Amino acid sequence: MKSLLAALFPSDCRICHASLFSVSRLPVCSSCIDSVVPILQARCNVCGNVLARAEAAFGDACCAQCASETPAYERAVNYGSYTGVLRQLIHLLKYERVRTAANLLGRFTAEACLHLEGDIDVPELLMIPVPVHKLRMRSRGFNQAELIARAAQRGIEESIGRRLTLEVTTLLRVRFAESQVALDAEARRQQIRGAFKVTDRERVKGREILLVDDVLTTGATASECARELRHAGALRVWVATPARALARVALESWVDSKAEPDCSALENEAVLRSSSLFAMSSLSISDQFLPGTARGSLLLQRGIPSTCGEQRVGGRTVRPGLL
Repeated sequence: MKSLLAALFPSDCRICHASLFSVSRLPVCSSCIDSVVPILQARCNVCGNVLARAEAAFGDACCAQCASETPAYERAVNYGSYTGVLRQLIHLLKYERVRTAANLLGRFTAEACLHLEGDIDVPELLMIPVPVHKLRMRSRGFNQAELIARAAQRGIEESIGRRLTLEVTTLLRVRFAESQVALDAEARRQQIRGAFKVTDRERVKGREILLVDDVLTTGATASECARELRHAGALRVWVATPARALARVALESWVDSKAEPDCSALENEAVLRSSSLFAMSSLSISDQFLPGTARGSLLLQRGIPSTCGEQRVGGRTVRPGLL
């Protein structure tokens, strides 16, 4: 029956545009889904960022940023790099409003939480999605972090062997802010400061919290949420997301294979480079990659744009700041 329906009402994958030969609630082909893989490089045990070679050599599993300024959360875990298909799946959910993408992103989030299995020693946690402002909720119609959290709840409970209680009203976003896509790390921290409020302090007092979001970029949002929760009495805050912005991963594979880097990785690096996350990395983008320099000219010759400000979902361009 499904094959008959697919033949009568054909559709294409929203990411690679290949024809879909089976009926599915998620309009993404199996090849695209299978291409999403977990991050395998050595990573910081606090924020989940890929460690620079110099950092990994010391064996302390902590990046330079977390060593100099410990985040308000205990640890952040994530499944894959915020590039390619995983990035487009998140955009399908947030900007194209394909809600069924949350189920797959929830599965990735649950798998990421396997890394927390030995860290959490309480029988139950509160699971709190990062909230969106009521104006964003009104325009979008949903909170993508909440959809991911609901889809991931059972899988996370199996991953960590602990009960989870979903709370969607305990933490609210009380100050509206425009899209953070074009902001550097310091601007993000300033914009997000004081944006969240705990509505029921007794609910979080003495509890451990699992904070769920769609992507961890600089960690400014997660840190601000964790700071507010801990101020209200929470003992520890853990963070789980399906994706982590890791420009270094894409750049390293590009340097090794001489392949073209993912445009989204260059955008991630533009956001992250202002912080000290990449201060010790030999793979950070520096001024020698800018237009007008030798390597910048090489990028242009290979057809790699120097800026990637717009986000592409499927075949059309989306400007998140307008959504």
